[in-house]
Amino acid sequence: MFAKVPKRGINILLVASIVGLGNYSYIPIAYAESTNAVQENQSENTLSKLEIEGIQLDRDFTTEVKEYSTTVENETREMNLLVESSNPDASITINDTSIKSGVVSTFSLQTGENKFLITVSDGTHQLNTYTVTVTRKQNGNNLLQNIELSNGKLSPNFSSEINKYSIEVANYIASLTIKPTSVESTSTIQVNGTSLKEGRVSVDLPIGKSIITIVVTAENGEKKTYTINVARGNSTNSQTTIPTQNNRTNTFQPTMNQQGNTTTTAQKVSKATLSSLTINNGTWDSAFTSDEFTYHVAVSSDVDSITLSPTARYSSSTILIEGGTSKTIKLDNDNKTVISIVVRYSDDDRKTYVLVIDREE
Repeated sequence: MFAKVPKRGINILLVASIVGLGNYSYIPIAYAESTNAVQENQSENTLSKLEIEGIQLDRDFTTEVKEYSTTVENETREMNLLVESSNPDASITINDTSIKSGVVSTFSLQTGENKFLITVSDGTHQLNTYTVTVTRKQNGNNLLQNIELSNGKLSPNFSSEINKYSIEVANYIASLTIKPTSVESTSTIQVNGTSLKEGRVSVDLPIGKSIITIVVTAENGEKKTYTINVARGNSTNSQTTIPTQNNRTNTFQPTMNQQGNTTTTAQKVSKATLSSLTINNGTWDSAFTSDEFTYHVAVSSDVDSITLSPTARYSSSTILIEGGTSKTIKLDNDNKTVISIVVRYSDDDRKTYVLVIDREE
C-alpha cells in the first residue's frame, strides 16, 4: 500500500524532479512574441538587391549594411541603378521619387558628390533607408578649341595640342583683341593675367617683340599655357633732314601747302610702367628697363618656385601677377613657365610685362 502524500508534498516532488532533469530556462511567451516582432519589422522593409550598372561599390551589398559609396570619372554623366525588395508590399523611393522594385532607373550625375537616399516602406512596419554616395570627378580638360585674333595670323595654324605660336603685325596695330575658346565650358581662361569679358580681351602691343600668355584652368585646377610671340613692326614715319644754306641741319616738317590738311596727333605717354622688377632666383637675359616688356630668366632644375618684387613707377598704379596679388609663383613641370605682370594706371592705360622662366633639364 502506498501512503497518501499531501498535495503540498506532491508540488515539492515535482519541482525536485524538474531540477533533477537538468538546467531549465523559462522564456515568457510575451517576450518571445516581442522578439519575433522586432525581427519581422527589420526584415519587412529591406532591400534584397542594390547594383549600379558597370560601377563597383566600395563594398559588397548586404541587406544589413545601409551605406555605400563609389567614385566615377568625369566622363560618366549618368548611372543606371537597380534596387529590389523581397517584400512585395513595400514601396521604394529614391530621393523622394517612387521607383519600381527590380526595374533599372537612370539618374544624372553632377560634378562632385551625389547622394541617393533609398527608402523602403510598406506603410505598416518601420521604414529603412539606404544611402549611396557617388562622387563624379571634376573635369581635367584644359585645352583650347580655337584662338581668334583681330589682326595677324597664327604660325603654325592653331591646334589644341600646340601651345607656342608667333604672329607679325604692322606698326599701326597698337592693340590686339584675342578671343580664345576652351574645349570644355567648365574651364576658365586668362589672357596676360586678365579674365575674359564676353569671351574676349584686348591686349596692348609694345613696338618690337612681346609675348601674350593664355592660361586655361580646368575644373580640377590643372593648367595649360599657350603663348603667342608677337612682333610689331617699327615706325616707318621717320623724319627727313635736309641741309640749309648755313650748313645747319633742320628737321623737315610738311607745311599746309606741301601736304594739304595735315594733322598731327601727339602720342600718349603711358604711366602704367614699372620702375623696377626683381626675382629671388635666376639669371636674366638682359637688364630690366621700363620700356622693355619681355624677358627670359634661366633657373636651375631644383627650383620649383620664384618670388617677384615689382615696383610701379606711379604709386597709384595697381599690379597683378598672373591675375592675382601673390608674388610667389609655382613653376610648371614642363621646364618653361610664362608669368605675366599687368600694370594698370587707369582703365585705358595698362601695360603687361612677361617673364619666361626657363628651368634647366
